[in-house]
Amino acid sequence: MSLELSIVVVDRYGRIKIPRKYLEELKTRVFLVKKSGDNIVLVPLKEKDLTRYFDSVEVDVELNAWKDYNSLKKVLLGD
Repeated sequence: MSLELSIVVVDRYGRIKIPRKYLEELKTRVFLVKKSGDNIVLVPLKEKDLTRYFDSVEVDVELNAWKDYNSLKKVLLGD
């Protein structure tokens, strides 16, 4: 991990411009902003790709149970 520094100026609307190369490396435009003492820390947030979880859970439940939420809940919880 290398340390890169840039000086940015806050405009009159409270915005700062993050250098494009940082955004491209981080692959996000969404950040968590937290105050730590006299510092402001930007933590990049990345979207999760939930499609990898599709069809990842198998449940042995009769087809009729899927027609109604309450009956499915009873079967899944063992009630």
